[in-house]
Amino acid sequence: MPHAERASAGNLVVQTGHTLRSIGWTSRLFTAALLVPARFPRLLTLLLSILPVDWPRGEKGKAFRLAVGNLVLLRHDRPEQAWLWMQRVLRSATRSSEEYFLGAVCLYQGLGRMREAIALFTRANDRDFAQAQALGVAHLPYRVLDEIWARHIGDAATLDYVIKRDVLEGRPAQDIILYAPPGGRIGNRFLLQQLTQRLRLVERADELPFAAAALGALHYHYQFPRQADGSTVFFWDVAAGTQRRWQKAGRGALLAFPPEVAARGWALLEKAGVPRGAWFVALHVRDIVWRGATPGLQAIRNADTASYLPAIDEITRRGGFVVRMGDADAPPLPPHAQVIDYCRSNMRSDWMDIFLLARSRFALGSASGPVFVPPLYGVPSVLTNWWPPGMRPWHASDIYIPKLAKRMADGTYLTLSETLCEPVSYCHSSRYLREQHGLGVEDNAGAIIHDAVVEMFTRLDGASSDADLEDLRTRADRIYQSHGHVGMAQLSRGFLRRYRDLIA
Repeated sequence: MPHAERASAGNLVVQTGHTLRSIGWTSRLFTAALLVPARFPRLLTLLLSILPVDWPRGEKGKAFRLAVGNLVLLRHDRPEQAWLWMQRVLRSATRSSEEYFLGAVCLYQGLGRMREAIALFTRANDRDFAQAQALGVAHLPYRVLDEIWARHIGDAATLDYVIKRDVLEGRPAQDIILYAPPGGRIGNRFLLQQLTQRLRLVERADELPFAAAALGALHYHYQFPRQADGSTVFFWDVAAGTQRRWQKAGRGALLAFPPEVAARGWALLEKAGVPRGAWFVALHVRDIVWRGATPGLQAIRNADTASYLPAIDEITRRGGFVVRMGDADAPPLPPHAQVIDYCRSNMRSDWMDIFLLARSRFALGSASGPVFVPPLYGVPSVLTNWWPPGMRPWHASDIYIPKLAKRMADGTYLTLSETLCEPVSYCHSSRYLREQHGLGVEDNAGAIIHDAVVEMFTRLDGASSDADLEDLRTRADRIYQSHGHVGMAQLSRGFLRRYRDLIA
């Protein structure tokens, strides 16, 4: 199985473009033909039921099947039809690990069926392990990470938990191998270089300590890794448990930002109007017009940057600066003397991205890749508009506010316990939740984001006024634990006070 075609759920939209370019004109026409009926579920279902899954042959056929699933699943938020298609694919003799993964994404992100997704991908992991045994490499001591971990800033930052886990278990850094061959996408080269302090980066196949043919069999999957006992788990649960063990052991941040690079970052900020000795907060919101793409399945994680203006005003009122990060096509912020629209500036670079997240007083963000970087350097975060509810943030230093699920029939909100049950706990499809379960997902109000920022200032100043919320926090922790979620971030006190009746 070609290593370069592996993809995480967050990369499937991008992967669609790559697969379409590789499959030939006839297959492209078949795939493009689905775009029109994608708006008509009955017609789409009929077409998917008769579309051949064993044509064309070989790698082009696999690329075609993945492209169909990606387009249906992500571009048009049609998880039911996508799962019907993937069931046909997985019943065929042509199935691959990539197709098992896309099927698992249909189940857990599309339909909120995490238990079935894990059971499905277990079959792919078992296939890979059997191949490793057949190749005689199953006994090797290496943790093998493929190039998917390097493609985006959030993917690379997630290596935080992998490295910490291996440190706790005594695995030497040279045995944690990240293979990123030339020609592959590197989301942030500077961050990757920082991580090489803690792992072994291999960029040429002849530098691997085993045959390159064994890469697919040995890889540690990004979202559904196989454990030493043979079980397959969702990565978030492993990461949360690892961060808890790391904190209990009294260990600090994984990385230290280079002072000489930090000096360059401060110099750029000074040119942009931040005086020496000032402090700033890095802001990143996964905006509603992210890259101008059809939002599809992942739109549920978006938020409107305008709702962060009260929090921005609070930060600047206290004398700080706000450095807004993101893509260059992000909508502009209103002019403000202490706000730097870095994402639309000529300061942007891979190292400056990491500097801002590593040297911020705290980060303020939504559920997107950049918010995984601050913990690498010991920087706390205010995590807002968090979704899905089953993925409680990992770090005790963080404050978070989840989005709320609401019954459309009567306007009542689901309780915390209800949001932690399938299908809501992991579902990303706002269409599926709305049409099949009568649920809407509500973004955080600007006032509650503001209150969480005030709470972070209070915490950083060493003060606390949470005594009246102790019982609520304890109750929330027990609810999370009862559903198997062990993240340590704290629900914001503003959320707890406003929605105390939902902590049940």
